[in-house]
Amino acid sequence: MTRMLPRDRAELIVAEYAAGKPVRLIAETYGHSITTVRTYAHGRRIPGEPAAKADDFAPFAGYCRQRLADDPHLRTPALLAELSRLGLRSSRATLYRALERYAIQTHPCPSCHPASMSGYSPPDPARGPQPSPLPVPAAPVAGETLASFTGRLAAVNRTTPEALLDILPPWFRIKARWHDDRWQPGHLMPGADDAAARLAVISGSAAAAIKNALPAFGAKRGQPVRAATTCRLCAAARRISQPVPVHLPAHHQVCIRHGIWLSGPGMPQFSISGCPDILAAECQARRLLRHCTIEQLIYAKLQAVQQPGSPAQLAWKQRMRTLITSNPRTVIESCPQELFTAAGYPETVSTVAAAAH
Repeated sequence: MTRMLPRDRAELIVAEYAAGKPVRLIAETYGHSITTVRTYAHGRRIPGEPAAKADDFAPFAGYCRQRLADDPHLRTPALLAELSRLGLRSSRATLYRALERYAIQTHPCPSCHPASMSGYSPPDPARGPQPSPLPVPAAPVAGETLASFTGRLAAVNRTTPEALLDILPPWFRIKARWHDDRWQPGHLMPGADDAAARLAVISGSAAAAIKNALPAFGAKRGQPVRAATTCRLCAAARRISQPVPVHLPAHHQVCIRHGIWLSGPGMPQFSISGCPDILAAECQARRLLRHCTIEQLIYAKLQAVQQPGSPAQLAWKQRMRTLITSNPRTVIESCPQELFTAAGYPETVSTVAAAAH
């Protein structure tokens, strides 16, 4: 660390250097280190002003933007926990200030209005009558949102989600208003087990399956996730025709079973079956978790994103051509950035793997 000098001494050093006196001679004359003299002489530090404090948050700004884009419901305490696993030592207040300084918006989901929930009281813990199974059963998809599952269950039984809420405990009506599946308000947690059991009864599923699949009941709590839509071919295999919003593990980018690139919400999925090296890269990325955490893997991917001008440009262009020719034009034109990311994915993962070993 460069020593801070009194203003008059620092100004004298700057003047002597401007007059042509060598840095080494100035250092010997005044008894300061060459580094200190050079810092003032070269203008990297202004006389009388303390050195700028290192911004410990700067290396993590990109990670925060990516995670909040991937998971619009990610709350600041959970983000801080992820950053701490990456090595950032910061209090919650310091993180709030850093996010504000970098203009990073937290909890950017436009459909969430937590303030509107302030008037809600805890649901009545008294058990009501046990609901009856609906005529047509339905099973949840792993990571599916509660609104999606209840909506599908209502649709196959030719009723409405509102009608389902009428036969389910108040827990569900409150949870539906919160909108954020993964946040577990303290006053709702005691009723979660009973709510899962009753949803299991009307849907024809096991309570354990409901709790393991739906994040609203705490499935995989604490694991970094990203909002996405389940693989369209996986959904079709279960005779589900509509898109199913899910919370995927944050490092999952490809459906390995069907070779589908899983874009973010609102963006179309596309096939990567013509690019087996992209599929191999996804398998390699998941194996890397033997050597690092999910947070470290995401961070390393962000640092290793390949640009078209890299040495692998030829392979990148070939993959781009394959993706463009093997997918519908409407899909290609609507998600150019996702195509770019997919085409460079093998090099990105290879860079991460080299660093991990």
